[in-house]
Amino acid sequence: MDMRTVPERRSGRWAAAAAAAAGAAHLAMVPGGGWMAALGAAMAAACLPCAWHLWRRPSLGAARTVIGMSLAMVLVHGALLLSGGPGGGHAHAHHPSAGTVDAHAGAMLAIIAVELGTALLAAAWVRRQRTARAAVVPR
Repeated sequence: MDMRTVPERRSGRWAAAAAAAAGAAHLAMVPGGGWMAALGAAMAAACLPCAWHLWRRPSLGAARTVIGMSLAMVLVHGALLLSGGPGGGHAHAHHPSAGTVDAHAGAMLAIIAVELGTALLAAAWVRRQRTARAAVVPR
C-alpha cells in the first residue's frame, strides 16, 4: 500500500484519544447522580463510538462529527459556566460554598479545554486527509 494515499493514521489516533478523554470526562459526572449524571452518561455514549471509529478506521464523517460535537460541547459548557447554571458563575438565588462553585467551574473549564483539544486534533486530521488526497490526485 502506497503511504502517500493513506493519511497519517497517528493523527487520527490522537483525535480518537482526545475524544475518548472527553467521553471519560463526561463519565466522571455519573457517580454524582441526578440529571447531570444521566446527561454525562449520554454524552459519553455519544463520544465513545466516534473515538472508537477514529481509532480503528478514521473517516472524514467521523472526524467531522467529533469536531461538531466538541465545538457544541464548548458552547454548552461555556454557556453553563457563564449563566450560573450547574457549575457556573453567579447564582444569586442560593449561595453554595465558594469551594463547590470553584470546583465545578474548574471542572467545566477542564472539559472545555479537552473539547477544544479534541476539535483541534480532529480538524488537523481532516487537514492531513485533504493534503494527502491533493498530493495523490493530479491536477
